[in-house]
Amino acid sequence: MHKNLVEKMEKLKNISNNSSLNKIFNKNGKIGIITSGSAFNYVMDVINENQLEISVLKITLSYPFPDQLVLNFIKDLETIIIEEVDPIMEKEVLSIIGQNQLKKNIHGKLDGTLPMIYEYSPNIILNALNKVTDTNLDIYDANMSEIKIPERQPTLCPGCPHRAAYYSVNKAVSELNLKNVIYPTDIGCYTLGVASPYNSADYLLSMGSSIGTSCGFSKATDQNVISFIGDSTFFHAGIPPLINAVHNKNRFVLVILDNRTTAMTGGQPHPGLSTDGMGWEAPEISIEEIVKATGVKFLRLINPLNIKKSQQTFKEALEFNGVAVVISRYPCMFIKRKREGNLSLEVKQNKCNSCAKCITELACTAIYIDKEGLTHIDPQLCNKCNVCVQICSEKAIGIKNSFNR
Repeated sequence: MHKNLVEKMEKLKNISNNSSLNKIFNKNGKIGIITSGSAFNYVMDVINENQLEISVLKITLSYPFPDQLVLNFIKDLETIIIEEVDPIMEKEVLSIIGQNQLKKNIHGKLDGTLPMIYEYSPNIILNALNKVTDTNLDIYDANMSEIKIPERQPTLCPGCPHRAAYYSVNKAVSELNLKNVIYPTDIGCYTLGVASPYNSADYLLSMGSSIGTSCGFSKATDQNVISFIGDSTFFHAGIPPLINAVHNKNRFVLVILDNRTTAMTGGQPHPGLSTDGMGWEAPEISIEEIVKATGVKFLRLINPLNIKKSQQTFKEALEFNGVAVVISRYPCMFIKRKREGNLSLEVKQNKCNSCAKCITELACTAIYIDKEGLTHIDPQLCNKCNVCVQICSEKAIGIKNSFNR
C-alpha cells in the first residue's frame, strides 16, 4: 500500500503543477512573491496601490507542493515567500533550489524579512518589501481615516439558543448563591460566552478539552465547575473525557449545547444528524444514548428557550453529587430562521420601566436603546425566540400585531 501511495502522490503532484487553482500574476519585474490564503489579498493590495512591478504566484493547491511550477516561476526572479503561521512554503522552495543547484535569494520568515508571528497586514508586507528592494514605500497610517468605526465585540446572533442557556446558567448560579464558579469552555459559537454579561468561559485549551479540564478542576478544588461543549465537538472529542469523568467519580456540570449543526464553521453536519456530509440520509447517533452509556446518572434534556424550566434544571444539576449532564437542544437560528407570519415583538413603552435587563443581562443584539433612552426591538434582527418576553418582569415586551414584512 505504501508503494501505491507513492504512485498516487506522484500523480497528484502532476495535477498540482498544472492546476488552474495555482495562478501567476506576471508583472515582468525582477522580484516575485509566492503567497497563499489571506496574505495573497494583502500582497495584491500593496502591489496594485503602489503600482509595483512584482510578479505573484498564488498557491491554492499546495499539497503536493507544485515544485515544477515554482521552479519555473523563480528561475529569473529574486523571491519573497509571504505566508502566515509557519514557513512551510519557504522550506519547500529552499528544497527546490537545493535540488536544482540554483543560486537564489529567498526572503521570508527564516531570514527575518517577515515576522514569525502575527496575522499579516499590508504594513507588514510593505516593511518586507522595503527591506528587500531599494524602494522606500510609505507605510499606511492607521489613523488616516476620519471615519470612526463603531466598536462592537463579537456577539451571539439574535435568538441564539446559547444566549438563553448562558442566561439561565447565570440565574441558577445566582439563586443558589454560588461563588467562584469555574467555567471551562470549548471551541464554537458558544466560546462567545466569555464576554459580558455571560462571563461563562474561564478556560479554553483546545477542541474537546472542556470536559477533560473539568475533570482536573473537580479534583483540584471544591469550587463548582460548569463545563460547556457543542454537539459536533462532543462527537469529535468529548466522549473519552466524559467516560474518564464518570469512571473517576468527578463532580461537575456538563452542558452540551446542541444547536443541530456545526454552526461556527458554516453549518456542516455531524453524526447527531440524519444526513451525512454529502447530504445523503444517514443514521442519527443519539447524544443522550451515548451519555447514558458512559454511566452518567444525571441526564436532562432542555429547550433553552424555556427559561423557567432551564433555570430549575441547572439548579438541580449543580446540586447533584457527581457528573451532571444537561443537553441544551434548540436549532441554530441560521437553520430555524424567522418564524413565519406577520407578527413581531415590540417594547410596550407604557409598561417599560427602563431597567434595561433585556440588554444588560440578556444582551440580545436585536434590542437597543435610542437617543431618548427608550428601549426598542429591531424587527429586522429579531428572530422571535421570546426569551426577552419571559425575562421582562414588567411584561413590557409583547406582540406587535400591525407589523408587516
